[in-house]
Amino acid sequence: MSVLTADRIETLRDRRFRRNKLLQVKTIEEALDFVNEVGFCFAFAAKNSELPCLWHAACGARNPVMPQHTHHDPYIGLVWQAKDVLPAQRKIYYGKALKKRPTMISLDYFPFFYKLIRSDDEPEDYVIRYMDGELSVPARRIMDALMEAAPQITRELKQASGYSHPRQRYEFDNAMAELQMQLYIVKIGELSDPFTFVWDLVDNRFPEAVESASRITEEAAYRNILLKYFENVVVADKNQIMRLFGWSDHIVIDILQDLSADGVLEEMVIESVRGDFWGLSKTG
Repeated sequence: MSVLTADRIETLRDRRFRRNKLLQVKTIEEALDFVNEVGFCFAFAAKNSELPCLWHAACGARNPVMPQHTHHDPYIGLVWQAKDVLPAQRKIYYGKALKKRPTMISLDYFPFFYKLIRSDDEPEDYVIRYMDGELSVPARRIMDALMEAAPQITRELKQASGYSHPRQRYEFDNAMAELQMQLYIVKIGELSDPFTFVWDLVDNRFPEAVESASRITEEAAYRNILLKYFENVVVADKNQIMRLFGWSDHIVIDILQDLSADGVLEEMVIESVRGDFWGLSKTG
């Protein structure tokens, strides 16, 4: 059983997350390399999350301070550019996939998330999810509109789904986040005159990933995501995993036990911190 200090864990994460000036992400190409290396990350910091963050990597710092004037900040500017350019070039997935936060996922890892969230359903199966109470009414109407015609800009989508009134913005925005979390829709671009987003169905945008997901088992998806997660964060407990991915207690316990039995994970101890922690085995 390995013993680590909290400081040691953060030092290891500094290297993995590129939270120092020597490893700092400075270009769009390096941003793509970063996403491909960590597999999945947040664009900006998310509270109570241990995932890598592109903004931290762009700053080259562990705890950067959000500037007052973000439009003139070069580090935030790089993240904004990356979140526009890389998805538009179909080099990464970008959307609210985890914790309703802007998330970047490499194309190697996106099929694993798709498998667990969408399973093997077809786009039109959203109706079944709606009937089963798994989709809200606004989300159903937005999907109806996109199934009729895609892609669409935000204004068109609001009108087609019946949520164009300003007082309906909250419902519309929540439904859009809901559909992104369930990997039904994805933003594919931005227009500047007037400024608006362009939306499409995930299945239209990433057909290769959808096909790849059909050949993956759920067990393989869970294992690959969790192994990359531990590769990134070094140490975590069951509750942190559940909170981030939204997986059930029994699923997380089963995966941890299976990976431990295979010698891939081992129990870890963090000095002066109570809890049952896990990390990659040095012999696994």
